[in-house]
Amino acid sequence: MKKQSRLKIVAASAILLSGFVILVLAMTKEESMRHFTPAALVADASSVDDQLVQVDGLIAEGSSQWDAVNFKLTFAVRDRETEATVNVIYEDRLKPDNFKDGGSVFVEGRYHAAQNLVVATKLMTKCASKYKGAESAVPTDETSYTSE
Repeated sequence: MKKQSRLKIVAASAILLSGFVILVLAMTKEESMRHFTPAALVADASSVDDQLVQVDGLIAEGSSQWDAVNFKLTFAVRDRETEATVNVIYEDRLKPDNFKDGGSVFVEGRYHAAQNLVVATKLMTKCASKYKGAESAVPTDETSYTSE
C-alpha cells in the first residue's frame, strides 16, 4: 500500500511539472521578439510575418504624420546604412515629445509582411543632441584649479 502511495505522488508530480514546463515554453515563445534593422526585417519578411518584432533605425524624413484627435502616429523607420524602410502605426498613445524626422527610434510590435508594416505597442526615441557636446566635469591636463 505504501508503494502505491509513493507512485501516485511521483506520477502527480511528474504531470504537474511537465504541465508547468509546457506553459512556460508556450508563454516564452508567444512573448519572445527578434530584433531587426529595417533592411534585415524586409529581407526576412516572410519568415516573421504576424510575429512580434523589435526594429530600430532612423525616422525617415517627411514620413511622419500625427493625428492628435485619434492619437495615431504613422511614420517609416529607415535603416542607418541602406535606404530600406519599414512602415509603423502607433495608435492610442501620445506622440513622444522628442519625436522628429531624422531622429533615432526603437519600435516593438507585430509585423505584417504584406504591408511592410509594424503595428507598434512600444515606441522609444533617443535624443542624441542632449548628450553630444557636453563638457566633461572631470578636469583635463589643460584645466588648473587655484586656491585663493
